[in-house]
Order: sequence, then C-alpha cells, then structure tokens
Amino acid sequence: MLDVHAPSHTPNGARDFFIHLFTITIGLLIALGLEAGVEAFHHRHQRLEAEAMIRDEIKSNGEKIEQGETQFKEELDGMNQVLQTLDSLSQGKSAGVLEEKDFVFHQSPMQDAAWRTAASTGALSYMDYALVERFSEAYKEQDQLEAMEKQTLEDYLLLLPVLSHHSKDMDPERAKQALVYARQAVAHLNGMYFIALGTLGSYHEALQ
Repeated sequence: MLDVHAPSHTPNGARDFFIHLFTITIGLLIALGLEAGVEAFHHRHQRLEAEAMIRDEIKSNGEKIEQGETQFKEELDGMNQVLQTLDSLSQGKSAGVLEEKDFVFHQSPMQDAAWRTAASTGALSYMDYALVERFSEAYKEQDQLEAMEKQTLEDYLLLLPVLSHHSKDMDPERAKQALVYARQAVAHLNGMYFIALGTLGSYHEALQ
C-alpha cells in the first residue's frame, strides 16, 4: 500500500506547488517501480520452480514407462497364452493348465502433482506459451495411457474369477465367455504399448 501525505506547510505560490507535485510523482513512480520489480522477481521464482518440478516429474514418468517395457512384453506374452488356451477350450479341445504368471498385470500410476499444482497456483501463466502447450500435450497423452491401463485392468479383473478355477476340462461355454475378456485384454495391452510410445514422444518434446 502506498501512502501519500499532504505537505507540512502551505505552498507559497505556483512554483512551490509544482515542485511538491513533481516530488510526489517521482516518489510514486519509484515506489511503483520497486513494487513491480519485487512482484516480477517473485513471479520469475514461481515460474522457474514450477518448470523445474514439471520437468523432473515428466522425466521420472518417462523412466517408469521405459523400465516397464520388459514387464509389458511379459504381460502381453502371458495374455496371448491365455487367449490360445481359451480358444482351444472353447472348441472342446484339450489344452494345458494356465499358470498364475500368465495373467498377472502390474499397474504403474504416473505422477501429475507438479503439473496440477502449477495450474492451480497460476504459475503456468508466467511461462512461455509454447512451453506450456508442450507440457499440456505430454500430460494429455499420459492421461490417455492411464485410461487405457484402467480398461486393461478391468479386463483382468473380469478374467480372474474364471481363470482361478481353470482346469483342462473347463466347459466350452465358460471358455467362450472368458475368451471375450481375453481378446479385449490383448487389444488393450497393444493399445497401451502404442499410447506409451506416443507418451514418450510427447515427453521428449516437452523436455526440449
């Protein structure tokens, strides 16, 4: 808050009046300049801190996706094995016993706290528009990946009650029911893989 005080004595003529007015004006301009400088420094600090946290978050999420590639391939191989077994059983053919490892699914939640915090505090408004656009695209791809992961988990949860009681003599009708879920799971796993590649590409663009 800026305080402007009246002169301690009555101005003697126009010259004193304008000198006093000029003094007040200069003082106000200096005060406003200092206030704007402090605010600009604060905004710059907010921008740099938010940008650094978002970059660290994106980098960490990218590493998590890359590290999970081997695990993903194992999950896809296992579900393809489930699919083949159920297909044979649905036709009344003999098939091997499914093992628990064939239908294990691991979730890998991505982080977005830094992005959401920067948006809620207004820190994004201090960043370059093109940079915010790249960050936004990366998190949009990330949301799509998590949505696909959720769909895949639902497929596994639908399959689990059926496969947990699996035997070589499973009823063909029961196998046909489970086959639908297995096909969905394979489709969603493949979808996850391609969305993950797109997400990694968006991460790379965002971090440039």
